Amino acid sequence: MKRLILLFSVSVLLTVQHLEAQTAVTDTVFLQLYNDSVDLKEVVVKGKKTPVANSRWSDMSPVELVTVGGANGDLYQALQTLPGTQVQGESGRLLVRGGSSDETQTYIDGMHVLNPYTATGINSPARGRYSTFMFSGVNLESGGAPLEYGDALSAVLPLETKDKSPINKLGINASTIGFGGGGTRAFDKGSLSVNLDYQDLCVYDHIYSGRTDFEDPYRMMTGSAQFRYHPDDATLFKIYGGYDHTDFSNYEGAERRLFDLNENNFYLNTTFRKRTSGGWNWFAGAAFSFFEQKIGNVSLSADHWMEQQQELHAKAKVFKRISPAFRLDMGVESFIRRYENRYQYQMKEAEGIDSHYEMNPTISAGFLSATYYPVEQLKAELSVRTEYTSLNEKVNFSPRLAVNYYLGDVVLSATAGRYTQLPVSRLLAQENKLKSESCIQYNVGAQYEGDGRFYKAELYYKKYDRLALVEKGTVDVAEVLTSGGYGYSKGFDLFFNDRVLLKNLEYQLSYTYNIAKRKFQEYTELTTPQYATRHNASLVLKYSIPRIGTIVGLTNRFSSGRPYHNPDLPGLMNDHVKPYNSLDLGLTFLPSKKVIIHASATNILCRKNEFGRVNNKAILASNDHFFYIGVFITLGKKAAYDVSNF
Repeated sequence: MKRLILLFSVSVLLTVQHLEAQTAVTDTVFLQLYNDSVDLKEVVVKGKKTPVANSRWSDMSPVELVTVGGANGDLYQALQTLPGTQVQGESGRLLVRGGSSDETQTYIDGMHVLNPYTATGINSPARGRYSTFMFSGVNLESGGAPLEYGDALSAVLPLETKDKSPINKLGINASTIGFGGGGTRAFDKGSLSVNLDYQDLCVYDHIYSGRTDFEDPYRMMTGSAQFRYHPDDATLFKIYGGYDHTDFSNYEGAERRLFDLNENNFYLNTTFRKRTSGGWNWFAGAAFSFFEQKIGNVSLSADHWMEQQQELHAKAKVFKRISPAFRLDMGVESFIRRYENRYQYQMKEAEGIDSHYEMNPTISAGFLSATYYPVEQLKAELSVRTEYTSLNEKVNFSPRLAVNYYLGDVVLSATAGRYTQLPVSRLLAQENKLKSESCIQYNVGAQYEGDGRFYKAELYYKKYDRLALVEKGTVDVAEVLTSGGYGYSKGFDLFFNDRVLLKNLEYQLSYTYNIAKRKFQEYTELTTPQYATRHNASLVLKYSIPRIGTIVGLTNRFSSGRPYHNPDLPGLMNDHVKPYNSLDLGLTFLPSKKVIIHASATNILCRKNEFGRVNNKAILASNDHFFYIGVFITLGKKAAYDVSNF
């Protein structure tokens, strides 16, 4: 249901190519296709004098993400092929190392994004709200993330937008799910980019309706703009704003109640960076998020649900390389939030239900990090974060130690750190005095990188404490919310990426082994959560055919069966559904410099994957598979093979 327009696989790759050789003939452009993809990777991977971050799975360019077969241009779906992630086919959200989707936070240019996912219906996968091509690189911190990023128990996804856009560009697109267009106007010392898109599943639903019986198919209108200004090499100012509106209605249940959703989402981000002559680097930023969702007939006919969230995130930090062997980072930030929900239901000739919760939490934090390079091959980082949360009037103290050692082409790494996060808003609104949840993480890993190959292995252990827990109450109160929950998650990740095994072929193999147990929320005993799976693996193949300007992507994802509660067996979450498997295909064809055609299909074997069971009925995604065809046209004489937005 959340099928945003695919951002045509290989366009950025060919943009670089065009800038380097605008006058090249078409055949030459095609023959350079594979080499350019390698060049992009070599630019992204920094020099090896300083070991890379511990739990990053290598920097990934937008080209690498959108050419993942079956990702359909969605950032989060492409990231689900990396180690540590777990398939979430019914929701589309990012789950990392046994943690829920609420434990992974997204940051754009260092600023928090309150709600990075699009609207979703029942058992329908959400997608990322932001174009993959907005960003210069993508890097998932799957564990042991820097303490600059707060309120994330499991992982963070830091995204950096591009600093410059040196050329003017304009483009339009049309596909089976909508149309759109946009472009960039470059000027002296800056640029302005604008993009508009309209998505409508009316045609697609007519061709293939899946399991969702729509009254009004999914529609989404999106507008975004970014202004970038760099008066000199030491100063950069950015403003990004985006708004989207989503609505749809469909029939649910045997009673065919009309589930009617209406959603508005707004995000504004502004950042300022300055490097002084004395070597100090200054950063200041502010981000505002607004999210409102209204649903009619959400669980019963004639009921109504409303949820509204707001967040103002302000941050200031400074860092400097004090000496060749020592670097200091420090900063302060504040999250000012407001949350409200309301559920209403009026029963005939009886007293109705009108529940209303709201809260206004504030998190104030300071962080300090000292990095020491005793020798060129060794990096040791000691950091600390202190937070004050207004609702429970508590102070949280979080230390972190990270060590990286470079030995030839091998990097050895280890981290240990403590992380805190407020409970999910729906529970915190009911009980404001809940403590911040806590997670202590330990990671030990090794990686090899060289000659077009990247291999990595990592062991991890996570210990959870103070989780929100629904417990039995007194005679007057049936249930109470406490911070008495706890749990753990442990396992290991393997990752293999090879670009040189065969000419024009790249493969990526990921595997994650995870054991997760929790006593939290509605789980009244220590057990495996419904979303956690023991084995997760993915194989990504990409093959380029330069002579005909084509890239073929093939992805196969596998996970062991999800746990579910079988009332016929003793215990809680005591059974498993069948394993998940999906074979996905993507095809990008470049008939000319001005036209890109992309086609993709997910789960081409049409396997009926289950994501759990309720009352012995399988939970299935709204569609077993998805297909897509899109045409993208570049307008103007100066830009070829280029994305229109940003």
